Parts: sequence; structure tokens; C-alpha cells
Amino acid sequence: MLPDLKTLLVVNPHAGKGRGRRVLPAVREFLQRGLPGLETRVSEYAGHAFEIGREAAREGFERVLCLGGDGTPFEVVNGLYAGGRPARPPELGLIPAGTGNSFLRDFAVRSWRQAAGGILEGRRRRVDLMEVEYEDGGQRLRRYCLNLLGVGLIADILKLTNEKLKGFGRFSYSLAVMLRLARGLRNRLRLDLDGDRLEIADSALVVCNSKFTGGAMKIAPMADTQDGQADLVVFQEVNRRDILAIFSRVFAGSHVGHPKVRALRAAAIVVDAAPPLRLMADGELLGGTPLRLRVLPGELTVLA
Repeated sequence: MLPDLKTLLVVNPHAGKGRGRRVLPAVREFLQRGLPGLETRVSEYAGHAFEIGREAAREGFERVLCLGGDGTPFEVVNGLYAGGRPARPPELGLIPAGTGNSFLRDFAVRSWRQAAGGILEGRRRRVDLMEVEYEDGGQRLRRYCLNLLGVGLIADILKLTNEKLKGFGRFSYSLAVMLRLARGLRNRLRLDLDGDRLEIADSALVVCNSKFTGGAMKIAPMADTQDGQADLVVFQEVNRRDILAIFSRVFAGSHVGHPKVRALRAAAIVVDAAPPLRLMADGELLGGTPLRLRVLPGELTVLA
């Protein structure tokens, strides 16, 4: 049974190339059957959902629903936490309308109707949240992510896709992979994982709270959103041929068996890199290393 809580629906109309806007009338009509007092706010520009999340925290909303892709809950959650970590975070509902909708795949939720039905039925899951501190323009900043944090290669690929290759449609990401790999990897990473120290060269790193990224890419098949730990996938001392072989297996999750892929796990992580590496969280570009990450066990109640 769904309790009567003050509820806000945050909509990204641009998610999924306008799918958020197209499905909004049906989603709102469906939800209002069980949530007659539902309020709706539409994100009008990049970063607006962050502001809406901050307003929702100030206005005392007890349940916040997000209609969009993975970037929408990222902005909303960080808005909710902008004034400090809340003693009792609002319940969070995720309704897929984006391109990837990666986080919900861990729960076998694929459609907006399936997600909205789970919300109205009151299906709840306690999930972990990753808190990240990083460098950006000489400042130390803090963000929170549900899905994953990419260090280096994956963040570079996203930046290249967003800035130069979006016109290539579904081929844009694959093309960005090829172009980025042409430069190779030249770096040295120093990791502290729950006090255990590790140094690796010419590597890339993904820190995961859930299994999927980019839609159906099973980047961390061993991840569990409720285990109080983050799962690290390290591409260690890889060349271009290695990366291509790894990426060819990532949809099945079998890449973790590649000899140059390491799977690690920790609740508190420190990463430093020379040279500093770019970061990506839940599909959004951040600053760079050095970073500190800690897992907040069972921090959020997700409706799905």
C-alpha cells in the first residue's frame, strides 16, 4: 500500500530524444490514480533538475519521482543533498524515459509503465549511494551517484561523444571509443581500497554501485546495490587491442574474465593519478582526480 506522502514528479522532457515529453501525459495520468496530490515540475535546461531537487528538499517533499534517463536522478539527488546529507532522504522513484536507463536494469525494470506500476504498488528497495569528493578548478567538490563513476577512459569517451560526435546517432559512442583509443593510455594510478594500497600503470577504472552502464553494457556483473560496497573494474596496463577485446565482451559481462581486467571491491576508495584523470558520474562529466569515494549503505529508498 502506498502511503500518502507529499510527492513531486520531476520531468526531463529532453530525455531519450524527446521521449520524456512524449510520455509525460500518460505517465502523469497513470500516477494520479494513486497519487491525486501529485505535483509536477519540468526541467528546462541542463542543471535545472538539480535546482528542482534543492527546492524539493526545502519544501519538504517526502517522495520524489524522476521521469528521464540516468542523468535526471543524478541531478535530483544532488539537489536534495545540496544543503547537507538529509537525516531522512525522500523516497526516490525512477521512471525510465532516457536512452540508457541503466540503474533500473538491475531490477529488471524496462518500461515507464512497469516502473510507475511498481511505484503505485509501493515496492521499495533500500539501495546504497556513493559519495564522491573530487577536484574541479582548484576546488574540492562533493557529489552523489547511484550508478557508477568512471575514471579516465570512459569519461574521455563521454566528453568526445557529447562535444563532437552526437550527430552520428547510435554510432557516436562506438566511434568515440575508436578515436579515443588512437591516443592510447599513458598514466599511473595510485589506489587505496579500505586501507589496501595498489599502484597500476596505463589503466582505466570504473567504480560501480550497480551492474549496467550505457543501457545494456554489463560493466560490473558482480555488483549489488545493497551490499554496502562499490565494485571496481580495472582495465590494467591495456593497449588498444586489449580495450577492443574487452569492449566486445562487455554486453555479456564476460569481459571480467579477460586477463587484463581486475575486479575489486571496497567501501572507501581513494584514487590519485598522474597525470590527473577526468571523471564521469552517472553519465555526467565532473572534474578530475584526486578523488575520495565512500559508500553510504542503504542510504536511499528506491521505488521500482
